[in-house]
Amino acid sequence: MNLVKWFRRNNKKVMAIVVIVIMVGFIGGSALTSLLQSNRGGLGDVIAYLGDKTKVKRQDLLSARQELDILRMLRADVLLKSQDLQGVILGELLFADQRASAALINRLKQTIRQEQFEISEKQINDIYRRQAPPDIYWHCLQHEAQLAGISLPEADVRTLLAQIIPQLFEGGTYSEVIGAIMSQQRIPQGQILATLGKLLGVLQYAHMVCSSEDVTTQQIMHAASFEGEGVNAEFVRFDCGVFAEGLDEPDTAKMAEHFDKYKKFFAGAVSDENPYGFGYKLPDRVQLEYMAVKLDDVRTIVTSPTQDEIGDYYNRNKEQSFTEQVQSDPNDPNSLTERVKSYAEVADSISKQLLKSKINAKTETILQDAKTLTEGNLADMNDAMIEDLDAEQFSKLAGDYKAAAQKLSEKYGIKVHTGRTGLLGPTEMQTDEHLRTLVVRGYGRNPVTLSQVVFAVDELAASELGQFDVPKPRVYENIGPVRDWMSEYDISGKIVALVRVTEARKASEPESIDQTFSTASLRFDPNQEESDEDVYSVKEKIAEDVKKLAAMDAAEAKAKEFIAQAVKDGWTSTVERFNKLHKQERGLDANEPDAFRLQNSRDLRRMSRATVETLAVQNQGNPAGAFFLNENESNRRLADQLYSLVPADSDTAKDLPLVLEVKPQMSYYAIRNISVKRLWKEGYEKIKAERLYREDIIRSQSLAAVHFNPENIVKRLDLKWARTDEESEDAETQAESEAAS
Repeated sequence: MNLVKWFRRNNKKVMAIVVIVIMVGFIGGSALTSLLQSNRGGLGDVIAYLGDKTKVKRQDLLSARQELDILRMLRADVLLKSQDLQGVILGELLFADQRASAALINRLKQTIRQEQFEISEKQINDIYRRQAPPDIYWHCLQHEAQLAGISLPEADVRTLLAQIIPQLFEGGTYSEVIGAIMSQQRIPQGQILATLGKLLGVLQYAHMVCSSEDVTTQQIMHAASFEGEGVNAEFVRFDCGVFAEGLDEPDTAKMAEHFDKYKKFFAGAVSDENPYGFGYKLPDRVQLEYMAVKLDDVRTIVTSPTQDEIGDYYNRNKEQSFTEQVQSDPNDPNSLTERVKSYAEVADSISKQLLKSKINAKTETILQDAKTLTEGNLADMNDAMIEDLDAEQFSKLAGDYKAAAQKLSEKYGIKVHTGRTGLLGPTEMQTDEHLRTLVVRGYGRNPVTLSQVVFAVDELAASELGQFDVPKPRVYENIGPVRDWMSEYDISGKIVALVRVTEARKASEPESIDQTFSTASLRFDPNQEESDEDVYSVKEKIAEDVKKLAAMDAAEAKAKEFIAQAVKDGWTSTVERFNKLHKQERGLDANEPDAFRLQNSRDLRRMSRATVETLAVQNQGNPAGAFFLNENESNRRLADQLYSLVPADSDTAKDLPLVLEVKPQMSYYAIRNISVKRLWKEGYEKIKAERLYREDIIRSQSLAAVHFNPENIVKRLDLKWARTDEESEDAETQAESEAAS
């Protein structure tokens, strides 16, 4: 037989076997050697207990590690990632790989939001905060499944394995893969199948436990009606803010009374107790110090790419980056061939890419110099020494930003901007022109918003950072480089900066009605003075709200007057007339935006309490989460009000037109017509089964993060380390060390 031809015919099988042998040799050898070298004492020693009676011996953990190695050889980690959320989370608990998990965790978070799973970012991050090595959790989980009587016949496991091996091993067969493991590691086939059976049993038990809550018919009908029914409304909104302009300032006593009544609420927090959403409690706030460079300035100190540089880049990358599929025969759409683009076609784009790289490289150099200048006092200290510094000691060792910026400006010949912001809350950072676009690169270049990072300081602990984000900063610790997210993708980004928190204030009621503070952002013009918009005044905010409240009667009267006129003259012409009169009364130019307009809201959906609760869970650890939740609550109440105007046995409202007060928006709505697209019995019967299945999926998948939470596993199984001798304590210390690594 010709050996070369044989290899060509069987290249996929050969490659599969080579991969298996290399993987088995690497995993099996290194893991087992490490295990045997690290564990002192006899295999029969008891190192922990599950509950009061079940002993966990060294031999048990040795077996658990061997089983995890077998599962890795079978690529169970890849298999679990192809499963539902329960499988993915179990795979991350047992086989998390830092490089792969950084991308996976972002996909997890996207899936959670898209599918409306009731899981917070903290719950996902907790999966990676193990206090023991994976074999401990594996031993606990399989023990738990066995106690529940979950077991799979060996024949069923073998059948399943034969089906999935070709997908996991690039076409390899059951006999090739299992044969390689058996011969290389001397592991019996029965042990391999039993180990995979245990994993499937753990998954089956998780599904059984997480799906144990029955979904009632009433719940399904309720959820289906909220999803399947929409409200259509045509209206003109009369915002009280329009009528509050020009009103006299409220008297001091009235403002003091209003302040005392609502100072315990956050602004926008609508509730039955606070239907208008008044609030003067100050949110968590941070003051930031910054050193920043404009990318436009950096562009002036780098040289444009030369023709030689562009040509060299093209020659090195043309086969990989500059090819396209073209049709070789105009009469045959399937006659595709690969063509390398000419130098002339791509020279311009290469030049832009090289220029961007030069700008980014120079910017990175400047900011790294900034870090060196401001961290010089910490250079000779190790992590433990730095960790032991209290906040005051650390702040004294932090370098001077102003002095560093001056040195860098002189060295590089461009302006390095520096300064301090005012006290900024999450909303200010979310809406600021500069700050809202700034991100920090986490693990694997994972972008983390600046607001998420700065509100994680211990003094606030208002945001959640996972192990694939960035380390939690402390006050006066450098954060960054922080960059405009646009600069990651093209050269239209504006700034790159080094930032640190210099002050952090926990949410609190105002000190008094007269309290004011700066909310200024980054400044790049040294002559720019602080404007009134950069100062928050509690008194001014109260005065504004009191005037709006006083204008509610005027808004109601104007809405009623509008309807009376619209019934006679038509809605469109009445809207035009009211806008014209309003501008004349206020002395406004005719080109100013209209205060009133006929709006048509289509298919407005109600929001169930379950959805509201899910959004609340998903926004835990998001410093700006309250802002989005308040917006959702306001919209939910509006939809409920509109929906309530239509009788349950009808599609349209009666007694139209009418005036409706919408307190969360401090407005009156002149409603022309309103209707509901009903979900009748026939439609419900069509979607009932699918909705029941979806509700079950949402509940069971949401509980996966709870079921596989490392801390919960330890609590459920009542794992206690044995402390009968010094060696047992060493075992626990070693386990915690392995988990941390």
